[in-house]
Amino acid sequence: MTNKAVARQLALTADLVELTGGNPYRARAYASGARAVERLDEPVEGLVAAGDLAGVKGIGKGLVAEIEEFIGTGTMGSTEALLQALPPGLPEVLRVKGLGVKKVRVLWQDAGVTSLEDLEAAAIAGRLAELPGFGAKTVENILNAVDQLKAYRGKAHLRDAATAALAVRQRLRDAGVRADLAGAIRRQCNVVDAIDLVAVGTPATVAQALGGGRAHEDRVEGALPIGLPLTVWTADADAYGRVWWERTGPDAHVEAIVAAHGAPADHAEEDEVYRAAGLPTIPAPLRDDPHWLTADAIPTLVRTADLRGTIHNHTTASDGAHTLREMCDAARERGLTYFGVCDHSRSLQIAHGLSLDAMDEQIRRVETLNETYAAEGVDVRVFAGSEVDILTDGTMDYPDDLLARLDLVVASVHTGFRMTEDEATARVVAAVSNPYVDVLGHPTGRLLLRREGYPLDHVAVLDACAEHGVAVELNANPWRLDVDWRFVRAATDRGVPVSINPDAHSVDGLDDTRWGVASAQKGGLTAADSLTSKSADELEAWLAARRP
Repeated sequence: MTNKAVARQLALTADLVELTGGNPYRARAYASGARAVERLDEPVEGLVAAGDLAGVKGIGKGLVAEIEEFIGTGTMGSTEALLQALPPGLPEVLRVKGLGVKKVRVLWQDAGVTSLEDLEAAAIAGRLAELPGFGAKTVENILNAVDQLKAYRGKAHLRDAATAALAVRQRLRDAGVRADLAGAIRRQCNVVDAIDLVAVGTPATVAQALGGGRAHEDRVEGALPIGLPLTVWTADADAYGRVWWERTGPDAHVEAIVAAHGAPADHAEEDEVYRAAGLPTIPAPLRDDPHWLTADAIPTLVRTADLRGTIHNHTTASDGAHTLREMCDAARERGLTYFGVCDHSRSLQIAHGLSLDAMDEQIRRVETLNETYAAEGVDVRVFAGSEVDILTDGTMDYPDDLLARLDLVVASVHTGFRMTEDEATARVVAAVSNPYVDVLGHPTGRLLLRREGYPLDHVAVLDACAEHGVAVELNANPWRLDVDWRFVRAATDRGVPVSINPDAHSVDGLDDTRWGVASAQKGGLTAADSLTSKSADELEAWLAARRP
């Protein structure tokens, strides 16, 4: 459990207390606790385990118990009770960008708004304009935000959908049923709106193995707790390969092969479908890109095992949950041979960005840790870096003399998202033109199912990366997966390395690498074009070669 997750839960509870008209002192206590947890220089989990959380200023005894409950169970009884006291759709209104708690309470109490649909109707009918603080521009922004949130409904991140789907597959396999993932999950789409599997058997036998579900002629349907529909397509063993191929999709891929080669006969294995059509087997992640239907060769896709290290990670020096040593040790336990620490730069105060003096201390910490590992005979190297903010004019948040002292620099946009495509592109191109920038971090700043990225001319940006020898990041956080897989091939065609980085803010965050690999595979990335598939010596040489 990260400090950020605990702080977010406390802040949400503070909002809910205020929204329900609760005791303002209680709301302030939760808000104060959230700020206190955010400011911690060590993991809140560790303080709880040691019994030291009560000594943190801003966290009273009552909050200590609630934080312990949240860390232990993933929920807080007080939060759940507050949610039960609200109309079910009102918490979703809190997610509308630009609406704070006070405005949502006004909407609820004075305009009867209890859901996104209510909010949209009130805005269209002109009733919002009658309320104080809701001018024409605010109403326009609200409508745009509502459209965005509605578009996200009924969808889940690949990580969450895959976790649920794998549990279903295991249940079937435990019952002795051959079963495999299909549909968008098997194709490793970033966002999923349904869970599909294929299983050998009749709908009746598969439903029995599942322990429930509605049996139809060729499938069993149900729903999962994450809110996605479940379909398990059934097949005889002799036709399993064909059905698996069809139900993996997408429709355009299936239809293109049928149009060119005719409908496939029944096959027990999927490879036989491609072989009968005279085609190489196209891995499921590649099937959304029609390029691979006519490609000269199918690439050997990068695997998690190909990654030798990780170079974009955070520690308690900024907004991470674990110390530098804890993060590096965790990377080593995962078989990695190098670790890049890239805490935030000075302007990003919300994430406790490092001042110039703090950055000096960070560099010394890295030097000391490398000396300690060498003395202990530990085969892991630590690179001193920073995730440096790209300022609005495209310059870097640290001066060049400091950037020159760093082993690596990841340049990212974190603020000022309201840009035209031309403005955003010019800003990013200016950043990658800096000779000390090594990697362009999460290029569009998107948060899947929460926030659209700023518009960007990817071709112009990748051209600039190629010109200046800068790698582009594929941020593996399942909320980001940015750069989008659709631009991976455009990067590698230009000789731009793709750096799969977990952007880990905690030890557990290092495991997000697998989702970055999934998205990279979807884009056709090979180990040869993966920056973090280089050895520590190779990466060091690559970094040194491109410095002035």
